[in-house]
Amino acid sequence: MKNAVLRTAHEPTREHDRRVRIAVEDFEVVETERRTGAAVALLVDLSYSMALRGTWGAAKSTAMALHSLVTTRFPQDAIEIIGFASTAQVLKPSTLAELSVDTLQGTNLQHGLMLARRFLARHHDAEPVVLVVTDGEPTAHLEDDGTPFFCWPPMPETIARTVAEVERVARSGATVNVFALDPDPGLVHFVHDLTERAGGRVFTPDSDRLGEFVVADYLRSRRGRRSR
Repeated sequence: MKNAVLRTAHEPTREHDRRVRIAVEDFEVVETERRTGAAVALLVDLSYSMALRGTWGAAKSTAMALHSLVTTRFPQDAIEIIGFASTAQVLKPSTLAELSVDTLQGTNLQHGLMLARRFLARHHDAEPVVLVVTDGEPTAHLEDDGTPFFCWPPMPETIARTVAEVERVARSGATVNVFALDPDPGLVHFVHDLTERAGGRVFTPDSDRLGEFVVADYLRSRRGRRSR
């Protein structure tokens, strides 16, 4: 309409004739959909049990492969790899490649989710994607003063603090999808409860197919709820 008005503004018109005559050349394509990248937080369990069950190698290679995929094929996306044992830490690919989990104790998913939430907050315009690779229930949490606490079997306080952090992540707009690498009933029950709170899903892949599952879920998740 604007283009038609501008095109015909200089043309004489009949009295009381206010019609706007649109021509083919007045049409143009305007992209109105907002395009955003994704902010991907990949949380990887570094606990000793991952080495005992033989799943650590698959988890490490999956994290490195996903990082490579995001940075090379989707440079508009941001990715952060977070490892969690008694505490959580942000891992660079070079650090991850050399990391051993042989002496790391505890599964502090609460701290890992805290770091993920801070990462997502730095990319608030992106589609938030949180992926968790683990083989056990949380057995560690941070006390109010930041001191890590570990106990097996898991303490109710550890579970409660972890669930509270999941709910904070969910309120930020992110879903939490979990890749459970052990069929232990306790883990399965916990992660199903966790993902229900965060609107996510649970996957139970064999370790040799972990990379395939994680990459496929990233590609699905990066499109986000905004596109559906």
